[in-house]
Amino acid sequence: MSSPCYCGKSNSYEECCGAIHSGKRKAETAQDLMRSRYSAFVIADITYILKTYSSKTRPLNQEKEILDWAKSVEWQRLEVINTNKGNSTDVNGHVEFKAYYKEDGIDQCLHENSFFEKENEQWVYVSGEYPKEEKPNLPNRNDPCCCGSGKKFKKCCFGKI
Repeated sequence: MSSPCYCGKSNSYEECCGAIHSGKRKAETAQDLMRSRYSAFVIADITYILKTYSSKTRPLNQEKEILDWAKSVEWQRLEVINTNKGNSTDVNGHVEFKAYYKEDGIDQCLHENSFFEKENEQWVYVSGEYPKEEKPNLPNRNDPCCCGSGKKFKKCCFGKI
């Protein structure tokens, strides 16, 4: 028996997110895309991660930094908290999730409310925000850190504040 997919579903990776990564099937919902992106971070599939960004928000010239970060952490598990829209007939939707990982031996949790929309009939990731009650007035993980170090927030004070 094969182990469950990285995204937490009981199907094997090959049947679940792997089929989306390889193009055998498409993400039918925003949650499907979010789960497949999480799995792509787990296996450090930078090509898929960048391909599934919205053309409006795709980070340019950050491939190495994203890849290095994805490889530097030990991904633990994904928890989907809530979804709003994002079904196959919708054009946009939100998925709130918690992605648990270990970085430098420290347990971390990325809690994000992600916004997705369809481009050319395909779901894409547009942006994400921390829930207001949890991390008020903090930068998004790819923004410069608020401490002034010049590093990205996720590589500096994220998880320490």
